[in-house]
Amino acid sequence: MPSFRYKARNRQGTAVSGAMEADDPVAVADRLFEAGYTPISIERRRLEQDFWKRLPRFSRVKAEDLIFFTRQLATLLKVGIPILEAFDTLARQTGNRRLRRVLLDISREVEAGSSLSEAFGKHAEAFSEVYVNTIRAGEAGGFLDLALERLATLAEHEAQTKAKIKAATRYPIFVVTAIAVAFSIIILFVVPKFALLYGAFKATLPLPTRVAIALNRVVQAYWPFAIGGIVAIVVAFRFSLRIPAGRLRWDTLKLRFPIIGPLVTKLTMSRFAHILGILTRSGIAILKSLELTARAVGNVAVAHAIEGVYQEVEKGRSLAEPMARDPFFPPLLVQMVAVGEKTGELDGLLQRISEHYDMEADYTIKNLATALEPILLLVVGAMVFFLALAVFLPMWDMVKLVRR
Repeated sequence: MPSFRYKARNRQGTAVSGAMEADDPVAVADRLFEAGYTPISIERRRLEQDFWKRLPRFSRVKAEDLIFFTRQLATLLKVGIPILEAFDTLARQTGNRRLRRVLLDISREVEAGSSLSEAFGKHAEAFSEVYVNTIRAGEAGGFLDLALERLATLAEHEAQTKAKIKAATRYPIFVVTAIAVAFSIIILFVVPKFALLYGAFKATLPLPTRVAIALNRVVQAYWPFAIGGIVAIVVAFRFSLRIPAGRLRWDTLKLRFPIIGPLVTKLTMSRFAHILGILTRSGIAILKSLELTARAVGNVAVAHAIEGVYQEVEKGRSLAEPMARDPFFPPLLVQMVAVGEKTGELDGLLQRISEHYDMEADYTIKNLATALEPILLLVVGAMVFFLALAVFLPMWDMVKLVRR
């Protein structure tokens, strides 16, 4: 998604500037108006600016720091600490320098007359649209401390989801990496020594041995091109993810992958239900909640499905009706949404369905290693069998020659 730099004025006339990712300048202007700013200028960032912006930073706002800050701010406001004093206290306590600068900036903005949501909205690198809009709803409804507690719960849920994904992929990645390293060591260092030994006998080598020697020669002769090719593939893949069509294709594939696909679906549906439940419980209108959920759900294919639901709800249809027609939404989720709409307890049922998919995801993760073991064993067995044939078949042939 392209990035834009903007200059605007808040309701008090103070000039502000910043950067924002959006589809086009019109979308940037719409978001600024929603946040209470009047745009002055909007310019697309150059490609090199986007590149440097996306490089990893040593000083960034970590999820753990954001969760701790949100919980602490909710507690301080609940016991009656003034907002500016609360920000000063938390800025002094945090060990994250970037978060400290952000909190001090927000404190100055609020002291100058900006609303809390306006001040948060200036720091899109630290606070998502869901975060800012939930703060705005809490300000308008007089339940800011409760809104912050819900945001902390949401951030914890997001952190747990990422931890689950890491746990699910850790074992397969470790096994595949170990196999690749072992295979490379044998091809690069072991096979050449055996090739010299076998060459002294001037015997015809078996096919597996000839293949292993050919692989060794190809790697030694063309390894710079191989590394360059791998880097080019990785760069091309990452670039394709920044193109809407490429990202949509990849996110759709993730949902359809064998074994991994059902896990991604459960985690995505849990995230969808959790975010939508938090937003509707905070008093945000259903259309705005759907819009924000589509932006935050983390999967472009599901986001497109949510946008389709948004369009139908905008026409006056119920939430469950268009969801039932879309294959991305499981029947259980649709049924729970329908019941929630009829009983007026949509937010509560969304929370329950989120917990249900969390439990299913946990169960899938626990059994993922078991499901992948046959595939990994088959791959390992095939590689070991090939290497054994490549190394030992010539040895048997040499023994026969010596006996003669």
